[in-house]
Amino acid sequence: MGFFDKMFGNKATDDTATAETREVDFIDALSMHLRGETDPALSAYQKIVEQAPDDNLALFFTAAVKAGKGDTAEAAESLRSLSLRIATGGDTISRALSLDLDALTSGAPFLRVPAIAEIIVSFGDALKKEGFVQESAVCFEIAVGLVPDHAQVLHKFGDTLHDLGMYDYAEKVLLEALKFAPNHWGALYTYAVLLQDLGRMEEAITYYEKAVKLNPDHANCQNNFGAALMMSNRLEEALEHCTLASGLTPGFPLAKVNLGNIHLMMEKYETARICFEEAIALDGSLAMAHFGLGSAEQLLGVDSGRVRESYLKAIKLNPSFPKFHHALGNLLAKEGNPDALAHFSEAEQLNSSLVNLQRDFGAACLEMGRREEALKHLRAALQQNPDDETAREMLSKAEEGNPA
Repeated sequence: MGFFDKMFGNKATDDTATAETREVDFIDALSMHLRGETDPALSAYQKIVEQAPDDNLALFFTAAVKAGKGDTAEAAESLRSLSLRIATGGDTISRALSLDLDALTSGAPFLRVPAIAEIIVSFGDALKKEGFVQESAVCFEIAVGLVPDHAQVLHKFGDTLHDLGMYDYAEKVLLEALKFAPNHWGALYTYAVLLQDLGRMEEAITYYEKAVKLNPDHANCQNNFGAALMMSNRLEEALEHCTLASGLTPGFPLAKVNLGNIHLMMEKYETARICFEEAIALDGSLAMAHFGLGSAEQLLGVDSGRVRESYLKAIKLNPSFPKFHHALGNLLAKEGNPDALAHFSEAEQLNSSLVNLQRDFGAACLEMGRREEALKHLRAALQQNPDDETAREMLSKAEEGNPA
């Protein structure tokens, strides 16, 4: 018997008649919504909700109209409440609404599915713009259920899943978008960024190459492409793309940071320092810029107090980045400062497998007369890298009771 028969099942005649009436009312409301008559549509949706508080579609499209009017916080809360209620019944909001919409449009073929999907996508866009990312993902997933071969909708969904850190799901969705539109720039770029986040640099580079050919003037794409090349040690190519990114948007601090890192790797320390200083002048809240400045100045032999100040600033801005603590630990250890051990310990808690951390931690412990701790860290260093001859030599001396 159509949509509401699926929702409520076979009930008494009066209930069936009421359900069918609501179905007609909802189709009328949605038709108005599709014509852009949002105020009458909202009134009709709200009337349906008063009569049937468990009407999923009326609740959802009421929230969609409110989001379109700027009431995104209220719309997001409505969406969360609806999701919770549906989940209590053992289903998910995306699946439940997709099934309801499929049943509705099957029974009312004059309702244009792409137009309905467009309303839902606009709802998702409004939510995402205001920071309701998880709620926007729900909207995009529902829209994908309506138009599963629409590359732009798939891209929006995949991009939002990437924002949420749902990388496996995002990859499937973005690949689906590229299946239908191999040259969809947004899907190419987002997928390249995703691959880069996953550490799959060679794959990322392949997609960045395609993306920059389609849109060479996109500064973020050029900059991220350069970063992927840098992490693959293709420094000359990385320099070219990050320089281009910086030229496209002169006030782009992240491009300056990448340029600084590239110059560091190319052992052009003074040029690197200038890049990091320019990045800080543009945005003093970038932890990597302060860390890079400290690294460059340390390699230039600048007063260790200034280097320490840069590292401490980086840690203050991002205390959960283990490399910052590791670098400061090494700096303090060279000065014989026992505070070094606290920073090595913090780095270890954040990432015990960080390259050379266990070896450096062990060396500092030896220097400060903490032999048992040194043994532990040096043995861990050799477990991680059996070919580390420096760690092996230090461990051998430590085991003999001699300082390194």
